[in-house]
Amino acid sequence: MINIIHNRLDTLHKHLVEAHPNKLTEEEKKKVSLMRSWNKKHFCGGNLISASLVLTAGHCVYGSENVIPPWTIIVVGGILKLNETLKRQEKGVENIRIHPKFNLENLYNDVAVLKLSTPFTFTPEVRSIPLSGSPPVPNTICQVAGWGYTIVEVPKVSSDLMYVNLPIRSKKECRKLLKDITDLPHGMMCAGYLEGGRDACQGDSGGGMVCNGTLTGIVSGGQGCAEPLLPGVYADVFHYLDWILNEADVVTVVRTRNNNKKCGALRMIMILSFLFCTVFNYI
Repeated sequence: MINIIHNRLDTLHKHLVEAHPNKLTEEEKKKVSLMRSWNKKHFCGGNLISASLVLTAGHCVYGSENVIPPWTIIVVGGILKLNETLKRQEKGVENIRIHPKFNLENLYNDVAVLKLSTPFTFTPEVRSIPLSGSPPVPNTICQVAGWGYTIVEVPKVSSDLMYVNLPIRSKKECRKLLKDITDLPHGMMCAGYLEGGRDACQGDSGGGMVCNGTLTGIVSGGQGCAEPLLPGVYADVFHYLDWILNEADVVTVVRTRNNNKKCGALRMIMILSFLFCTVFNYI
């Protein structure tokens, strides 16, 4: 996707610009934070797709050469503020499964599934989000939320969960706008305003784009943050749906908004195979 990732990796860890702390949808309130186990510092977002599975961006859990060790991550749910304790739940990570064709050079196939050591207890504050059962529709206004930077020049994560509404752009328009950065292959989409000013950026990678109540995109990368004519890039959840479900060992409910043959109107799928990698090369 982005050819300058090695000297601009920090820029690719997306964050919210021109965001707001209230009027979050119920789905966005169910975000989880990925934190470093040794200091409890937020570094990426995630999306709870079952009590024991988190969907995030591949680059969030990849070092310079390998997947980072699972024990270095704590997943925190039930919070709107990072330091919130009342309804907070913290879970360790047992295994990390990154897409087999993930490419750190260009962020192709930028998706990963985390298997938790113990499942979350569902409460009003902790719920899973249904996966989109249909392709993203251009011009749909979707919501992205996270704890990333809110001011480009100030490298500090937000203590509050913030959100921004962004329109999905057509694949043709995305490729035209981003032609000097990425060829935007299948599995990637873009969203944002042509005038810039609102975007996801550093600290929000791995968080989700929610459209009509379903998880439609995963925050991946982009050139700069909130720049005019440079929409942010997201992994398309529907494109990776089969891979995501094949990594699940639980019943997963997939909601769709049409009669797409791939998913049907509403289906429940039991996946019995669960193949997670355990790479212990700590970066």
